[in-house]
Amino acid sequence: MKLRDSPIYHERQSFWLCAKHSLNNVLQQELYTHADLERIATYLHEQHPEETGWLKFNSHKNFLGFGDYDVNVITAALHEHGYDLLWHDNRVPLDTVDLTACAGLIVHIQSTWFFRRGHWFAIKHFSHPITVPEVKETYVGQPRAARDNKDGDGVEHQEITRGPGFWNLDSKLAVPEYIGSQTKLDGYLADLRKKNRVHVLLIVPMKTPSTASSSSI
Repeated sequence: MKLRDSPIYHERQSFWLCAKHSLNNVLQQELYTHADLERIATYLHEQHPEETGWLKFNSHKNFLGFGDYDVNVITAALHEHGYDLLWHDNRVPLDTVDLTACAGLIVHIQSTWFFRRGHWFAIKHFSHPITVPEVKETYVGQPRAARDNKDGDGVEHQEITRGPGFWNLDSKLAVPEYIGSQTKLDGYLADLRKKNRVHVLLIVPMKTPSTASSSSI
């Protein structure tokens, strides 16, 4: 099976657009473009210019336009498509939380190393078995060009079938990574917390339809 034939939608890392990749990966389609998130970040900046400090930089994104969007941009983007963002209390084990209505999770990870940039990535549950290409190595953090040279979309791979469960759709992975049950997911996040600051956000349908639209932001 070729990577492009995988039934799981998986965007891979480009510039600092991990927020865009996380949104599209968790909702399993290309709903958001770079331009969409730039538009939203600009709107948020214009609504509260007093919060930008004396330099007047847009605090919601990278000033060069390469991404690096904050949680406010992600929240506003989800509102446009009828979803809300709920912060999970890390003191509560995730395997005790009812995730039935949850469309997926977006995780923010920040290394305890001072100069390391934060990173957004998506985790999603699939309720049916999935057959995907089996790639022996994942190239976490490598530039996309380096991954594509070795594991291009047209290269044939062995197939592997996984049962229902959670998948890590991190854009820095060459392919989605199977996690398994909700208990396994809780353990996976606990391991991340040993060396990182981790925030888990649940994506749920909005109880009241959003009044925001693509034209209003």
